[in-house]
Amino acid sequence: MKKKGYVNILSFMVLLIFFGICFLSIIQTASTEEIVPESMVKAEPVSIEKAESKPMVKTEPEHGVLYPAWAGYKVKQEPVVKVKPKPTSALASTVKVKPVDFNMVPLEDQDCTKCHPSAVKDINERGGLHQSIGCSECHLEHPPLGSDTIPSCEICHDPEESKHYNIKNCSACHYPHYPTEMDFGEVDASACLSCHMAQGKEMEAQPSEHAGLNCTECHPAHREWAKCADCHTPHAEEMTHADCLACHKPHSPKEVNYADGVPNNYCASCHEDVGNALTSSKKAHSEMGCIECHESEHMAVTQCDGCHNADIHGVSMHERYPLCLDCHSNPHALAE
Repeated sequence: MKKKGYVNILSFMVLLIFFGICFLSIIQTASTEEIVPESMVKAEPVSIEKAESKPMVKTEPEHGVLYPAWAGYKVKQEPVVKVKPKPTSALASTVKVKPVDFNMVPLEDQDCTKCHPSAVKDINERGGLHQSIGCSECHLEHPPLGSDTIPSCEICHDPEESKHYNIKNCSACHYPHYPTEMDFGEVDASACLSCHMAQGKEMEAQPSEHAGLNCTECHPAHREWAKCADCHTPHAEEMTHADCLACHKPHSPKEVNYADGVPNNYCASCHEDVGNALTSSKKAHSEMGCIECHESEHMAVTQCDGCHNADIHGVSMHERYPLCLDCHSNPHALAE
């Protein structure tokens, strides 16, 4: 049994060696066929006699052709030459860049929204008349093709059209995306009067302490104004801002014009003695309003014959006492 086992092992090893030799032969044949140059394959066959009589002359291999080591060729290796790169300035002077030939596509308003959503939102909600203007009508350039991105106000607001447009530093008051919401922090009265000329003339014609103030002290923002009670004590506790404006114009406050229905206590707050005399009287004048005798404007006095007949006491009495105040010395508390 042991002898038979040794024979089987020996047979297996012989077969393994045989197959290994065959496999190596196949690999060597395939590699030889791949690397043999085409010129050698197509060459005419050389007879054995010629090969023995004439030695083979070896030549330099063709450029770019790889030969197997067994062919016996020696390839000369050229020395590597290092080339120093030219400076950038030298390259720039020698290289010519041809301009790109293409049509520029102009930007549209919807393109601006992609990068500037807050600016477009401000224009749409608070832009005033600027809402009707496209972005590209003001912003004529955009980097990198241009750097003048912030326009001058004069491209639309011609200084020859208005005195206001001649004022410098427009951005001190106006922000283009919401131009009517002005910042009055740096504004001067001359800037306001360049638009509101009527108010300026009114203050010149009726001088008052108001005329000596800067506009911003009463107008903290455009189209806004302070209430009279913010600076002045009202004539009566129940008075409102509308009550003040019924008699007083802010730009000419001394020119008092009465409105209909002004109560007597508003007048009596300044004219206390007159008010007390009128309220304590039992005569008909106590039932009248101040504005019935002092109508239209402050300090105006209606004459007695404006309400009473000239001969109310008889002709002879009026001839003897032509002036009513000779007898009625105090119209607010008529004598008996």
